Amino acid sequence: MKTAFVTGATRKTGRAIAIALSRSGWRVLALGRDRSILEALRADHGIEPLAMDLTDRDEMRAIMVNQHIDALVIATMRWPDTKPYVEYTEAEIDMAMEVNLAAALHLTRNVLPVMAARKSGAMVFVGPGKTPMRSTVQTTAEAAMTAFAAALAAEYAESGLIIQCLDRDGQQPNETATRVVQMLDILPQHHPSRPATVETIY
Repeated sequence: MKTAFVTGATRKTGRAIAIALSRSGWRVLALGRDRSILEALRADHGIEPLAMDLTDRDEMRAIMVNQHIDALVIATMRWPDTKPYVEYTEAEIDMAMEVNLAAALHLTRNVLPVMAARKSGAMVFVGPGKTPMRSTVQTTAEAAMTAFAAALAAEYAESGLIIQCLDRDGQQPNETATRVVQMLDILPQHHPSRPATVETIY
């Protein structure tokens, strides 16, 4: 059974992805902040909950060190309220960048060596799409994530890994979840000749 690690699993899109993967036969490790939703995912769908702080690097490494992860799905979307840039506090800017960007980079760094060594695995970065009310902070973090996915795909173009950035572009959570499942269900155990790609730039 293949294992997927899904962040943002207690919010709409991440939760839909976790459930869809579980129904498709994946073992799902679901990361989120709302323990009650995580427990409901366990009870209703057999999903394994992970309540952890994405900003705690030591906890992150301890949880992931012994996990065999076939697919990493980054669906974390936690932003401060939209307002003029100068009204953001330092703490709000730091939180947005730490949770939505830095944590994704560190999670990727944790799983990438093993995936590359076995020439099999996928990393999917899910964005909110072209929402009309994005703040400067959100737009900046999303652009950086897109650039990261593109650079990573180029660096590992001969690795056989699937590296994609998905733009929701107005899709409902269940529609995005279906796209992710379709992408990951074709993931074979080994595909050394398959190039890494970025599907959509948002």
